[in-house]
Amino acid sequence: MLTYFTYVKYFLICTILAYCTPANAQIGINTTTPNGILDITSTTQGVVLPRIPLTASNTMAPVANPQGGTIPTGTVIYNTNTTSTGTNDVSEGIYVWDGTKWTPQFVKKQSSHFEQTIMNMRMESNEGYRNIPLTSSTFNAKYSGYYKIETLVNYGGGDAKNPKTSGGSSGSRSNGELNIALQTGTFRLTFNGTNYYIPANSYSTAYKDATNYFGIWKQFKLVTYVYLRAGSSPNLSLAFDQDDAPEFINEGNDNNYDGQFDGGDGHVGFDIPCSIEITYLNE
Repeated sequence: MLTYFTYVKYFLICTILAYCTPANAQIGINTTTPNGILDITSTTQGVVLPRIPLTASNTMAPVANPQGGTIPTGTVIYNTNTTSTGTNDVSEGIYVWDGTKWTPQFVKKQSSHFEQTIMNMRMESNEGYRNIPLTSSTFNAKYSGYYKIETLVNYGGGDAKNPKTSGGSSGSRSNGELNIALQTGTFRLTFNGTNYYIPANSYSTAYKDATNYFGIWKQFKLVTYVYLRAGSSPNLSLAFDQDDAPEFINEGNDNNYDGQFDGGDGHVGFDIPCSIEITYLNE
């Protein structure tokens, strides 16, 4: 006959086994056949990670190890904070501690495109820099880091003067029957108070008693890199200054209206608009 002491002994043994067995087993939630140390099954609910406001990517706190010391490599949290100090900034999303810093588990992407809004703008040589209107004049940086600014512009010459032949223009320096004239100017990109310049040129032709060719536009590109702070909103603008054009009708000051095809003024955005694209690269 079992004594009271024997019953107590068996009860304690069973209790200890009940607690020890799961410690070395797989855990399944909503499944009886877990395929890993922890297997969670659900068709309607997700796992909510600890939501913690980080202060910098190189600062472990406020996350702490309950056993003391540093947190283990591989610790996962959902960061709820966005910083804009310019260094070691964080954005909202999932982060993993790699032993020295918090590494984002999402791709940082941002790209904005700005386009010329008035096509075939006519440029005069005596007006200085003329603004080229864009779809927006402000860029809003989402992340702290380096951005690529790619500027594409195009320029075509106006009507050249006829050469100095019978019926030709006395203002042309060309003495033959063909005048191949070069028209030049400079685009200016202003971004966050800094100016960037893009020289441009185009040839036009005038032939005695024949078809004249103008607006033979060429495309020019400028790529530059800048560092921006998250949350900053730098302004941008684009302008063009046409050089003196003595071989063009009225010296390139024909006062042609935008969209007009003939005349000695140059063409900006003749067929396609000038554009600026800003793309986030990395920290």
